Amino acid sequence: MTKHNWHKLTASQRAKIPEGARLAEVDARLDVLEVEGRARLKALRPKPAKSAEAIIANLSVAARLIFVEDHPEAHGLITRAIQDLAALSGGK
Repeated sequence: MTKHNWHKLTASQRAKIPEGARLAEVDARLDVLEVEGRARLKALRPKPAKSAEAIIANLSVAARLIFVEDHPEAHGLITRAIQDLAALSGGK
C-alpha cells in the first residue's frame, strides 16, 4: 500500500496493480454477498414464532446473514439472544 500510494490511486489505477486486481475481485464479491444477504433476510420474514425453538431458528439465520466484521454489536446481541433463549428453554 505504501509502495504504490494506495490511498491516492483511483479505482482503475488500483485494479492495474496485481494485488489491487485481486482486492477489487474480493470487494466485488463482498458487495454481491451483501446484496444477497439483505434479499434473503427480507424474504425470510417469518410468521410469528410459536415456540422458543422457532425464535432460536430465526435468530440463527439472522446471525449467519450478518457479518460479525461489519456489525459486531448486532451479531453479538443476536448470538447472545440465541444462547439465552436456548438456556431458558431448557437447552433444546
